[in-house]
Parts: sequence; C-alpha cells; structure tokens
Amino acid sequence: MKYPLLLTVLRDTFADSTRIRVSQEEILICCADLAKTVQRNYKPNLVIAIDTGGSVPGELIAKILDTPILHITIRRNINNGRMYNLDPIPLRWIMSAYHHFLFHTIKPTVSEGINVNISGKKVLIIDDSFHTGATIDVAIDYLRKASVSEIKTASLAYVSKRKPDFSVLPIGNYSFPWSKDFVNKVK
Repeated sequence: MKYPLLLTVLRDTFADSTRIRVSQEEILICCADLAKTVQRNYKPNLVIAIDTGGSVPGELIAKILDTPILHITIRRNINNGRMYNLDPIPLRWIMSAYHHFLFHTIKPTVSEGINVNISGKKVLIIDDSFHTGATIDVAIDYLRKASVSEIKTASLAYVSKRKPDFSVLPIGNYSFPWSKDFVNKVK
C-alpha cells in the first residue's frame, strides 16, 4: 500500500465526523449561485447529472439555465452491507478506514448510461461534491465516446486539490440533505 494513500484514507475517515451540514435552503442558494457562475462563463446545450448526488443540484441548475437534463448513474462496486453506527468506536474507525480504502482503490463504472443521441452537444456535468475525481473521469470518458463537442464540470463542493470547472463552496467535507450521513450528524 502506498503511504500517501494511507494518509488520504485516514484523513477521509476522520473527516466523516467533521462534515459540514448544508441545509435545503442553503442548497437552493448554492445552486442559484452556481448556475449564475456557469451562465457567465459557459453555455451548455445539455446538463448531465451524476445520480444520486448530482440529481438535486443538476435539476435545479438545469431549470435555472433553461437547459435539458439527463441523468447518468456511476457506481463503485463496494458492498458495505451493514452500518457500523452501533459498534464500538475503534471498530467504526477501522470499518470507515476500510470503506475509504475501497473508495480510493475501486474504479467506478457507468451502471446506467444515456440512451439518446448527444453527439455534438456542449455538456455540463454536475455532481454534489468532487472528491477523487474518479467519478467525473468516468463520466467524461463515457461522454467523449458519445462524441460530445465540449465538456465542463460543476459541483457544489470539492474535497481535494483537484477542482471542477465551477463550484461554489470552499474546499471541505460537506453533508447534503440526500447524503446517508446527513440525518445522523448534528453540527
């Protein structure tokens, strides 16, 4: 195992407990701000939302931009069957570290693609948060194979040094209303 990967996994494991909650009202404001930024800098013919995290921001931004939207599902095949919330803290940390290790090492794949012709379109890919960039890379490769003419990326937030073309929240770990950990965290 690479030493930097270990540091990344540990950082992400402990970041889970310090995520910043973003309320539904804040989501509306963030999406409006992100749409304005995109409008000033890019004129997409089509918005592609990465399900499930990018669904809500994608729909809101596409509506503001008055642009058609399609959804693409990209998943990592990580079977984490049970939640470890009730286990002792050391076990939770170990399982969280293991999950993050899998997240960083298993490549995501398109599990549900787009069944319409998008050739020649200028596309804006939207996700809620930009972590490793692996999901966006898979989406970009998929769309290039579909012969789109131009691709830009947008997300509400980003975690690493790698940034999307457009974002509104400062670098950091966030929990959105559709996130699995949103209900359990009080901050």
